[in-house]
Amino acid sequence: MTESIDPAIPLDATESVEWVGRPRITTVLPAVAVGILFAGLGVVVGVGGESPVFLLAVPLGAAIPVWQYFALRGVQYVVTDAALYVKRGVLTRSVTQANLETVQNSSFEQDITGSIFGYGSVTFEIAGGEDLSLRAIEDPRAIRALVDQAAMNDDGLGGGDRRASDIPGDLTQWQHVRDELRAIRSSLER
Repeated sequence: MTESIDPAIPLDATESVEWVGRPRITTVLPAVAVGILFAGLGVVVGVGGESPVFLLAVPLGAAIPVWQYFALRGVQYVVTDAALYVKRGVLTRSVTQANLETVQNSSFEQDITGSIFGYGSVTFEIAGGEDLSLRAIEDPRAIRALVDQAAMNDDGLGGGDRRASDIPGDLTQWQHVRDELRAIRSSLER
């Protein structure tokens, strides 16, 4: 892992970091286009007369993409073996955490540019809370699969790829226990 994790993210000492990411930097390009449009408009209007539009439009045109860049760089996503974290902000920070046990469903989406350039968004439905979205990330399918695998239901009855259960015994043994309890109950009811 090459990217450092922001100290605002409250990782537990026992958590293992599975993935760290940020939104793609190319998502700033629309703000750059708007900034160029504002600055160009300011220059055209400013050259044509003595309008103060130039004094407002050119700095605004430069500020829009710079602001968008810093807002984008202030977002960090972290997936551990226990939780999802979304950190936002540069000067002020906001961290949203969701334990993997509370992830109920997930979905991902890619618009046409995301499909072409390999980025998209993943949204996780959180039990008892608001959905958590990782926006404009590289390879959203892989991140969705990573979280879905880590968040699998741990009831010990599903088999397959699910994590081992902390409950002793297997399904057959517990069915025998149930049958014995039913037999005891029926003998007491007589």
